Amino acid sequence: MQLVKVGDAEHKIECNAFTPIVYSGEFKVDKPNGGKRPKDISEAIGVIAESLSYVGIPAITPLLEIFWAFEKTANRNLEGFSEWLGKFPADAYDLTRGDGWASDVMKLVEANFFPGQGADMEAEAPEAPDAASAGGNKG
Repeated sequence: MQLVKVGDAEHKIECNAFTPIVYSGEFKVDKPNGGKRPKDISEAIGVIAESLSYVGIPAITPLLEIFWAFEKTANRNLEGFSEWLGKFPADAYDLTRGDGWASDVMKLVEANFFPGQGADMEAEAPEAPDAASAGGNKG
């Protein structure tokens, strides 16, 4: 569990196998026939990834939805998304701040939905083949 600060409020967040269920329970998508279906968290992740590749910052709506789902995962008694969002201060929506809540939430998104994509992942040079173990030395 980690703490994310928004204004003066601290939000406990975590991500686990329950998080996509929480997300789909709160967010819905309109179907062509007029009905609704649960929104999949991977849809939000896709929008965030696309936004990052085009403009360099995550799309705010899916990031806020995921932030809410992370907090709901940590606190099952958390209010619904609209009520939760209504408590945010007006300056909380500036995603260009590197030290804001968006940065903290993105770190958890990256750790859980893009594992192994960190900056410390670099390709290593292949090892030189050992002639003796490769059968090159028939002595």
